[in-house]
Amino acid sequence: MINKIKNFFKEEWKFLLLMLFLYLGLTYELPYVIYTPGGHINMSERVEGDNTYSEEGSLSMTYVSMVRGSIPFLALSLVLPNWDIEPANRVTYENTNVDETVEIDKIYMKEAISNAEYVAYKRAGIDFIESEVHNIVTYVSSKAKTNLKYGDEILSVDGEAYSSLKEFQNYVGAKKMDDKVKIEYKRDGKIKVDEVTLIELDGHTKVGLSIATVADYKTDFNIVVKTKDSESGPSGGFITALEIYNKITRDDITKGKKIMGTGTIEKDGTVGEIGGVKYKLLGAYKDGAEVFICPMENYQEAKEVVEKEKMDIDLIGVKTFEEGLERLKEIE
Repeated sequence: MINKIKNFFKEEWKFLLLMLFLYLGLTYELPYVIYTPGGHINMSERVEGDNTYSEEGSLSMTYVSMVRGSIPFLALSLVLPNWDIEPANRVTYENTNVDETVEIDKIYMKEAISNAEYVAYKRAGIDFIESEVHNIVTYVSSKAKTNLKYGDEILSVDGEAYSSLKEFQNYVGAKKMDDKVKIEYKRDGKIKVDEVTLIELDGHTKVGLSIATVADYKTDFNIVVKTKDSESGPSGGFITALEIYNKITRDDITKGKKIMGTGTIEKDGTVGEIGGVKYKLLGAYKDGAEVFICPMENYQEAKEVVEKEKMDIDLIGVKTFEEGLERLKEIE
C-alpha cells in the first residue's frame, strides 16, 4: 500500500503541484477587500412586539457587500462595474484584522439598537424603564496599561458601577496620570479585576479604552429587534429607530412606500455619517426602493450616484431623527 502511494506521488507530482498552486491561488487572501452593491433587510420583519401597529409599506436598512481579496475576486473587480478594491487596513480598526473588526462591529450594532429603542420610545412618548446597562470595551489604545480587551464588559471602577460612559470618563478624568484604578470586568462569563495605570491622551487622563453602552429597556410593547450572527455595525440604527417608532405609533410613516436607508443613531437623536453609501444606494435601487434616506453627511455622494445612474428614486438627507420623521411626512 505504501509503495503504491509512493509511486503515485512520483508519477503525478507535477499534477499535484499544479493543483496545490491552483488551490493557493484561489483561496489565498491578499491584504485587500472588495466593496460591491449590497442589499436590504426589511425591519418590519425584524422588529416584533405586543399590540404593535401595522404598516402598508416597509422600512429597510441597507448594507454593503464585502468580498475578501482573493486573486479571482480581485481579477473580477477589474471588469465588473461598482466592484471597488480597498486596502484592508482602511476598513479595519487599529491593530485589528478583518475578522476582529467584524466582532467589534457586532458590539456597535447592539449599541445602535439600544440607542434606536431609546430614541423611538422618547419621541413616541411612551413609558419605558431602563432595566440594565452594559459597558462593553470596543477598543484598547496601544498606549493603555491594562489587560482589558475588546468584548470585556466593565462592571465597576474602584467599586462603583457607572450607567453611562460620561460618568466613567468624569471619574477617571478627575485623577492624574499614573494613578491607578481597579476595574472589575466580565470576560467569557467570568469576573476578573485589573489594576489599571492611567495614562494621558489628548491632554486628558484616561484608561485608554473605547466603550459601547448597551442598555436594556422594558415597555408594554415588549419590543424585540431580531438580528443574525452574520450582521454587524451601527449603520442600521437610524432605520431601526424609525421602524420601532412606526410599530408603536398609530400613524404609518411609510405611506405604503418601499423606504430604504442608512445612518447611525445617537441617544440625542443625531443621525450620523456612515461608510459605503454608494453601495447601499445601488443595492437599494436594485431591490426596488422608492425612497432612500441617509445622513446629510452622505447626501452629496448619494446624489451624485443618483444622477450618474439616472435613478428614479426620492433621495432624502437628514441630520436628526426628528428631521427624518418630518421629511417622511412630506412624501406623496
